[in-house]
Amino acid sequence: MNYSPLQQQKNKPLKTSTAVVILTSFVILILLVSQAFSANKIHHSYQESLMNSVTDSILSDYQEYFTLLRLEIDLFQQKQLNAIEALENKADKVSKEEYMQVLTSLKNDIDNTRLFALIDQKGLGSLKHITGGFLPDCENEIATTVAEGVQNKLFLHRSKSSIHFDLLQPLATSSGEGSFFFVAFNPDILTNILKKYQLPHQQLFLMRSDLPGEIELTTEKYDSKYNELILGEELKAFNLVKAIPNTRWQLAIRLSPKYSNDLYREGLIKALLIWALLTLFIYIFYRQRKRILQKQLQVEQALAYVDNYDQLTGLANRVNFDRQLTEHIEANQLLAHNSINANTVVNKQTGVVMHIDLDKFQVINNSVSYAIGDRFLHQISINLRAFLPAGAIMSRLGNDEFAVLFPELLFTEAKGFAHKIRLEVQKVRIPEYQQDTNITASIGVITLDNSIFDAQQVYSSLGQAVSLAKEKGRNRVQVYQSDDEQLVLHAKEMEAVHDIADALKVNRLLLYRQKIKSLKPNQHSHYEVLVRMKNPQGILVPPNHFIPAAEKYGLIRQIDQWVIEHTFKMITLTPEDTSRYSINLSGVTIADRDIYSQVIKLFEQYQVSAQRICFEITETSAISHIDSALYFINKMKAFGCSFSLDDFGSGLSSFSYLQKLPVEIIKIDGAFVQDMDTNDINRVFVENIKRTADAMNKKTVAEFVENSAIEEMLVDIGIDYGQGYHIHKPEPWYEVRKESTN
Repeated sequence: MNYSPLQQQKNKPLKTSTAVVILTSFVILILLVSQAFSANKIHHSYQESLMNSVTDSILSDYQEYFTLLRLEIDLFQQKQLNAIEALENKADKVSKEEYMQVLTSLKNDIDNTRLFALIDQKGLGSLKHITGGFLPDCENEIATTVAEGVQNKLFLHRSKSSIHFDLLQPLATSSGEGSFFFVAFNPDILTNILKKYQLPHQQLFLMRSDLPGEIELTTEKYDSKYNELILGEELKAFNLVKAIPNTRWQLAIRLSPKYSNDLYREGLIKALLIWALLTLFIYIFYRQRKRILQKQLQVEQALAYVDNYDQLTGLANRVNFDRQLTEHIEANQLLAHNSINANTVVNKQTGVVMHIDLDKFQVINNSVSYAIGDRFLHQISINLRAFLPAGAIMSRLGNDEFAVLFPELLFTEAKGFAHKIRLEVQKVRIPEYQQDTNITASIGVITLDNSIFDAQQVYSSLGQAVSLAKEKGRNRVQVYQSDDEQLVLHAKEMEAVHDIADALKVNRLLLYRQKIKSLKPNQHSHYEVLVRMKNPQGILVPPNHFIPAAEKYGLIRQIDQWVIEHTFKMITLTPEDTSRYSINLSGVTIADRDIYSQVIKLFEQYQVSAQRICFEITETSAISHIDSALYFINKMKAFGCSFSLDDFGSGLSSFSYLQKLPVEIIKIDGAFVQDMDTNDINRVFVENIKRTADAMNKKTVAEFVENSAIEEMLVDIGIDYGQGYHIHKPEPWYEVRKESTN
């Protein structure tokens, strides 16, 4: 089922709702993931504060431990001073038993002692024959200490079988100045201190500060015989690094990578679970709302379908077709306007409308049945839809009338294609109807060129074309843009209607006035207001070229309102003018019950005296709308206005209706006045109207006073007023452009 753009527009809320649900879910996911990362960041910040406290505690314990060891070494030297001096004096002659006796005492006094040695002022060990040679690292540390006089570069020394650190304290013997008492210790306590302060998920490292990335000790599992090297990104992963004074060490700490990964993973899993639950809730809610909206939309679409499509054929109905036709016309007008602004010319005319009217189709309905007629209409719609090109818009306008809009069809191809459609209609058969009778169609064709300004003009023009096709014998195609006299006349009327509509829109109407001269003393002359129009080129258009078209096609009411308002405006702008003015009203205007309230508002807006306004109504319009005319006349007379009956004498029942119309003035039809100086019958007719008016106490105005002889005859007869070119030619009175200068 193809829905109109309006119905398709109603489908958008569901699509929009789906997009909103997806977007909402996505936003929630982003917020939850952001919250998870934020929580991890806070947790890491808390861990960093803990790590700072841990490293401070370890540094304090290390400093205390080293201080205690040095103090214990000094106390041991005092306690074993004689034995140490004996070792110093004997030097390389010391026996192993003598050395072991002192070492045993040292190990008993100080835990984790491995060995000791005596270092002379040159940095050489005097007990080398017992302790063996020093490791290169030990020699380096000894040399640095001897050179600086104090040990400031403490670090671990490694061999293939062990790991230890050395402490060098000044030798306490009397001859030991510049010499050092060297003690090597196992680093177990250093490792234990790290483990003591290690918190869950933390990793502690004792690293070389002079060799970045080289681990001395750690709480992690690794082969302590060989130091581990940490390089690159792993080195950057440490959360905290602090130097240990008087050593070549840095104390480093980091969170366990597994813990960090687990923390992030748990946070993300939690965020995803919450997101999944919220999304599920939103989705369930959305599905429920969607079902409700879909049911509502289905009802609306069903109603919209009824409003926009014909129930029998499934074609667009007149309302739907009218909307699409109007949109196409407006698009054409916009294209033409843009082309003019761009100084370009669009030569190719595209866009054609056809009106298909089945000939004598009512005979089938009446002679067979309406059910058979409906089957024919349905089958015709199926056949034509299959035959028409893509993009064509087909509509059922009425019982046996169809219309087709071809947005892209060239006008030069339209007539030939219309004949193909006519032949296609003749082929239609239905099984229920056995008679071999062809259904024929009369087809009107019109191109949507720049002269087309609305859909009503299209319908009117096509109606003229179809009527002409039927008059010529039916079963034929009639193109509206042809030289047929009726169509030419209708085209001119349409052109006039277009000009009127445009003139009202862009203010190309203007007012003239013509004096109505008093033919009796003690009476004041007054004026009749006349409307004129300029075409787009600025040339004046006489009223007989546009007023009939305005009356026929419903624009006369707008013209009447324009004339009334601008007459009042001109009276307000010229306070020195005290004349009375007559304003013509059409039958369409006086038939509108709202015109009274609208005119009263204009009187109040412009503060015009009602006594200065006389409304003229024609005899034919008053008779055609007698009830409305009486309502308006009586209301306005009560307000203070006067009325005259224009063109009196042209109707068949003038005198009988004159008694019903409460007018003060009778305007004698100019057809009886313009030649009364040479036509005695017309003179007698004018005299009879005068006697009738006197009997009814009404004044008279003679139109078309074209020479002095007629004026003299009117004076002799006793006519009250005269109007015509001999008395006064219409003069320009008001034009919109003057409004800005007054």
